[in-house]
Amino acid sequence: MSGARRIAVLPGDGVGAEVVAGPTELLEAVAAAGRIELTGPWPVGASAFGELGTGLPEPTLAACDDCDAMFFGAAGEHPGVSLDDYRPEHSIIGLRQRYDLRVSIRNIVRVNTGPSGDGAAAARPLIVLRNLLGGAYGAASTRTESDGSEAACDEVILTPAQITELAEMACDLVEQGLASSIVSADKANLMATSRLWRSITQRVADARGVPLRHTYVDRMAFELAHDDVMADTVVLTEGIFGDMLSDLAAGRAGSIALCGSASVNPGPPVEGRCVGLFEPVHGSAPRHFGQGRVNPSGAYLALAALLEWFTETADLGPVVTEALAGALRAGPLTYDLAPPGTDPASTEAFAAAVNARALPRLKELL
Repeated sequence: MSGARRIAVLPGDGVGAEVVAGPTELLEAVAAAGRIELTGPWPVGASAFGELGTGLPEPTLAACDDCDAMFFGAAGEHPGVSLDDYRPEHSIIGLRQRYDLRVSIRNIVRVNTGPSGDGAAAARPLIVLRNLLGGAYGAASTRTESDGSEAACDEVILTPAQITELAEMACDLVEQGLASSIVSADKANLMATSRLWRSITQRVADARGVPLRHTYVDRMAFELAHDDVMADTVVLTEGIFGDMLSDLAAGRAGSIALCGSASVNPGPPVEGRCVGLFEPVHGSAPRHFGQGRVNPSGAYLALAALLEWFTETADLGPVVTEALAGALRAGPLTYDLAPPGTDPASTEAFAAAVNARALPRLKELL
């Protein structure tokens, strides 16, 4: 077991524990077969603050230092903890900074559940790849605040090295069979950073022999809104563009719960051995806490991304994605996707449907 990847489970706030319960059962099966080590659950975020007086307890940080990746439920509001006492984003930002998690990979699966829909779900998700550091997400030194009496300023800085790293990662995803092509979204008709972006991404794609199409970010938004690009594609874009495009794609797909997120450090670890945080993007959803109704699809997509990130478990990730797609096709669906007039599935029931599809196939591979 000493050479196995170690995964720390951090349920986090609100509905986090509810949505990671089903995926954690799959992790437990993988751990039982000796393919990974599993630790946790570890307290983190507003829920930890409410119990322990800190959102990042030292035992949790020690466990994360000693793991290869974190499987995270949600960061956000938690019942009984005032926002005046603890800002929940402090925990997730603190973890990203501690482990230099500078790249975001978001997976969005499309499912047709409208009144005329057939429930069909794409087996392979749309992937949005963006930076979490640099660009519009620069340091405090790139921002000039204002009290309202003068101009404010945000400086956007991208280096060739940052863009090259992102472009190489997009090509890796295609070569790994997780997508068939790349669409690069920029604003090269306006911004110098986007013109640099376009030049470098093209150079990297040419060198790797990977299909690449350029488009402006506003056109990309139009295509996503009209369902022209919803599967089997990597959307490669600058951080703030990708933040908006991924939420747009999730909304067009039918629910924000159809989006999983990976925040990763593609280089050597900077603190301990941890190189990634994998989570659904929907947050803690405090109004749904304890009701067992939230869609866990984003947590399954995050789990698939986690498994695919490491060579040792890469063959297991598609099993999770395909099982999720099968459960979305077959139904019943949770409240956010259930067609009118149908009874929605609970979080637990939908997770059981995914696991019933995934576990037999996982056992074949394990």
